[in-house]
Parts: sequence; C-alpha cells; structure tokens
Amino acid sequence: MNAEDCSKLRSFPPTIKWPSLEDLHLSGCSSLENFPETPEEMKNLKMLILNGTGIKDLPCSFHNLSRLWHLGIRGDKMCKIPSVIGMMPGLSRCEIEGGGNKGKVSAKHAERLQGILVTHSLHSLNMSILSLTNGNLSDDFFPLAVAWFPNVKFLDLSGNNFTVIPECIQEFHSLLRLDVDDCKHLQEIRGVPPNLKTFSALNCKSWNPMATSVLVNQEVHQNRDTWFALPGRSIPGWFEHRSWGSSISFWFRGKFHSEALCLAILLKDDLRSSVWIEPILTINGRIFSDSFSRTKVDQLLILHPLTDSPFNEVSFENKWNYLEAKYKYNPNCRMASIAEEIGINISKKNSIIEDIRYSDPYRRTKLMRR
Repeated sequence: MNAEDCSKLRSFPPTIKWPSLEDLHLSGCSSLENFPETPEEMKNLKMLILNGTGIKDLPCSFHNLSRLWHLGIRGDKMCKIPSVIGMMPGLSRCEIEGGGNKGKVSAKHAERLQGILVTHSLHSLNMSILSLTNGNLSDDFFPLAVAWFPNVKFLDLSGNNFTVIPECIQEFHSLLRLDVDDCKHLQEIRGVPPNLKTFSALNCKSWNPMATSVLVNQEVHQNRDTWFALPGRSIPGWFEHRSWGSSISFWFRGKFHSEALCLAILLKDDLRSSVWIEPILTINGRIFSDSFSRTKVDQLLILHPLTDSPFNEVSFENKWNYLEAKYKYNPNCRMASIAEEIGINISKKNSIIEDIRYSDPYRRTKLMRR
C-alpha cells in the first residue's frame, strides 16, 4: 500500500488487520498524527516508512508487526525513540530522525527503555542498521544502546547533543561504521569499537583533539582497513614519511600487500566547508583506485587507500616500483590545493617488504656508477 504525500490524510481505522500486507508507505502524510492499533499479529509486513508524518509515538500493539524488517521515521514531530521497538527482535534496519531540540531521551525515558530490555530479555536484538539522528540524544544514551543494540553494524548518530562517547562503545563488537557528523557538543571519545572500519565526525565544533587520541592511535589503523574522517590539527607522529602539498611518493621492491599502506591527508585551515576527496594511487604509472573511495572530509582523513583494489593480484616487473599518492576533490572548491600535508605509514607487520626508499634508488645507482 502506497499513500505517500497524502497531506490531508488524518487517520486510519482505529485498528487494522491486514494479514497479507508486505509494504506500507505513508511518507509525506503530514496530517497523520497516530498509527493505528494492530491487535493481531501481522506476519507479512516487512517494510514501514513514515517519513514526514505527524506521528509522535507508536502504540504498544506495534510489536504485533512481528516480522517488520525496515522501519523509517523521519520528521520533526518525532520527539523520542519509540520504546516499543525494543520489543521487536526481528527489526534489522531502523532510521529515526527526531525534531532537533524538540527531541530528547530523558533519564526517565531511558529507565523505561531499560525496564523493557530487562522484561523482554532483548540482549540478542537483531538490529544491524540504526540511524538515530537529530534527536538530542544525551550522554546517558550509550550504556542503553550497548544493551539494546548489541549487534549493530552501521550506526548513525549525527546531529545529537551528547558530549562524550564513553568507553562502553567498545562493547559494540560488530560495529563497522559510526557517524557522528554535526554533533556540535561532542568533545571526547574514550574508546573505539574493536572492528570499526569507517568513522565520520564532520562539523564537530567542540572537538578536543587532545581528548580523542584513541582515534589516531597507530594500533587502531594498522589492525584494520580504516577510513576515518575527523577533526585534527596535525598528522599523527607515526606517519614516518610526509610531504607538503598535494602528493607523496616512495619506491618499493619485493612483495607489497595493500593492507600495509596507510595514508593521512590534512586539509588547510581556511576551507569554508567539508569537501569530497577521492584518493588516487599510481604504481609505475598505472592507476589503482575504486569507485567507492570518495569521502567527505573537513580536516583530517586517515585511510587505507588500496582496500578492495586489485593491487595484490598484480605482479610488478620492475626491480624498484614507484608509488605516488594524490587526490581528486570537489570541483566546486576553487583552491588549487586543499591539502596542508600528506603522510604515509607502511606497516611491516603482516606484510613482506624487502625494501622501501623515499628517494629515487635509480638516481642513486647512476651516481655510484659515475
């Protein structure tokens, strides 16, 4: 059933019994303030999209949508996380956008949610994609989230008002991506989930670089294929080779695994807004890049640019091979070069590297022959 953009739709029947319904789309029904009761189990409904409605909360009988897989609620009327979703262990993808300062998860509401968790033993909730944006979530949200969404893989908390991401975030063992863009009060991050690969913290005005050192720790980036876009004033010291400007290069010989290379790009301070960056690597003049490497950045980007590339399948003929790293960026940016500095780190762990040179080894040989 699709009733999108029916702006005059005010109500459904008080109760609905639609056993065959699979998808229900009500986005843009701005006059609809209440979702009907579902007194009987509806086993076939998989997707429910309520973006831009006037619905503020969901009824308790909502849990009878027992096979619901995807729930979307985006709009300024939603002022809290509906507690009933804690009774829906089959829910895998949930996107809830609150009403900015209108939305708030209070301590009392958090206690209520915690009570639901204990009552229903929802420690195995099957949520893998969760977006809770612009909801004014506070610091108290994280201990609750760890208990409520233990298996989440993609977590978007952009536009919220928490000031600290506590150490308990490390208990998200399945988390692969974390977005906290536009969290203007965020000051400190005290832990990194053990399998986190992608992190984005754009426009975080209160960020304290000294209090978020865990994100630029060498072990974090050498043990996984990371793509971190975050505030920063300098490239971490463990990047042993650096270059001012828009490119950096080195020579290598022997077997070189793609996971060994970590790249850092520090943008200039006078950028007015974030830009899209696409790292480009050439080896002996051949381009190695993929279509999924564009990343939005406003200050510092730390990444493994050869992830998912065919790099490891190539046999290099030259004794010494020349690798150059540069980047493309948003063409709307008028600056000739947006990078203040570029850094490279090459991990010797888990890779076989016979030799690395940061100056031209062929030039050195020619000089010796003379």
